[in-house]
Amino acid sequence: MTSNISDAGAVPLGIETPQELAAPAGSKTWRIRFGSLLIPLAHAAGQNVVTVLGLRFMTDSLAISAGAAGLIFALVKIYDGFLDPAIGAWSDRATTPWGRRLPFLFAGGLAMPLGLALLFGAPDFGSILLAQVFVTLALAIHASGYTLLTIPGFAMVVESSSDPHERTRLMAWRTYGNAIGTLIGSTLPAWLLGMTGPTRGGHLLLAVVVGVVVFMATLLAVRLLRDAPRTQPRVSAVAVRRNALSALGHQVKLAWDNRPFRILAIAHVFLLFGTAIGSAALAYFTRIVLGLGDEVLGTYFMMATVMMVLGMTVWVWLSGRVGKKACYMAALALFGLVQLSWLLATPGESMVLVGVRGLASGFAGGGMILCAYALLSDAVRYDYVQSGERREGAFAGFTTLFDKLSSAAALAAMGVFLGAMGYVPSASGQAAQQGEKAVMAIMLCESAVPALAMLGAIVALCFYKLDPAQLEALEISQDANA
Repeated sequence: MTSNISDAGAVPLGIETPQELAAPAGSKTWRIRFGSLLIPLAHAAGQNVVTVLGLRFMTDSLAISAGAAGLIFALVKIYDGFLDPAIGAWSDRATTPWGRRLPFLFAGGLAMPLGLALLFGAPDFGSILLAQVFVTLALAIHASGYTLLTIPGFAMVVESSSDPHERTRLMAWRTYGNAIGTLIGSTLPAWLLGMTGPTRGGHLLLAVVVGVVVFMATLLAVRLLRDAPRTQPRVSAVAVRRNALSALGHQVKLAWDNRPFRILAIAHVFLLFGTAIGSAALAYFTRIVLGLGDEVLGTYFMMATVMMVLGMTVWVWLSGRVGKKACYMAALALFGLVQLSWLLATPGESMVLVGVRGLASGFAGGGMILCAYALLSDAVRYDYVQSGERREGAFAGFTTLFDKLSSAAALAAMGVFLGAMGYVPSASGQAAQQGEKAVMAIMLCESAVPALAMLGAIVALCFYKLDPAQLEALEISQDANA
């Protein structure tokens, strides 16, 4: 591996220093792990409340048609798609007293709560057009905050350790954080609506509560991660200045040239499309198909999240014995079967059956999240071993890009599908009377569509060949040639 050392004999830029290679010891290790937990906790809380309740709030409280609401999500994500690579490249070359990543995290911790408050606190304009413009602005601010949190957060995990096992442990901590954030962003808001009713005030309350959690978690994470191992950008990377469009093209080329990452990205798109549409559809499904209150929705997500956390130890153990890829595929298959089981649900479904589905879904979800991001971190590390360049932010930017575009595509497709099937919007907070086609569309969005998406992810993973032993051998070979 060749080094890029400045003429003045400074630390090689873009190359790991001995301090970076050494595993942090003692309390510092635990600060990094806990900080790595808090970042996904923050962005998962802020994102899940919008994924689960955002579309329904727009159709059933703001009287925005399902098709228009879906298209708004798509429009915002197109904007966000151009922002992602710009933030990734910017964080790669940033030089601040806080390091490359922390300023972006702090900014995201401010923007995301603001977007939540604006969305769920949208006033009654007396005009559907003005309401659409306002929620588009709110979602754009919210999405910008999500980008600022996720891209530097993922990049910091990759650069915090050269040990693949420690990176897997950090991914497990991130998964714990994601699970807790999911609990806060899905269960807590649904329970609050169950107590207050689906009123404007109830929605604003849930936005404020979740927003405070997002900000406080981010603030604490910034403090804990301030001493985490850092890598420096290469001189060439600092000198490069790309606009959003060229940065996007650069990241697409990076991702496409990295075959393991390319295959994982395809699988991840299917995964995120299925989980996003399933989560959003469940808010409609429990209310319209099952005739149950939002407290049941909250309890379902609570049980799923608890099992996600409890099952994480099992998935970590299994991944060490049968491999991350095999565990990933098994988790995808289980999740797909759980979603298909909703086809058997009937009005007034027993809470026992709802709870069993929640537990099974949470167990599968934990495995999917852990294995997906653990494999992605290996693929990003593979790029460093092959190129010798520190481009974690670029890959994190692309990862976040397809995260968002997949989720947005799911919500947009669902909105357009519901609109085409005759879903009737409302301004009362309660669902209007729906026809048979609209009810059938909701059922398909909750069952068959997510299951098919999981199948697509499994097929993609059949082509993934990189494993930790191969990656370790490549690193040893590169170090021997350095």
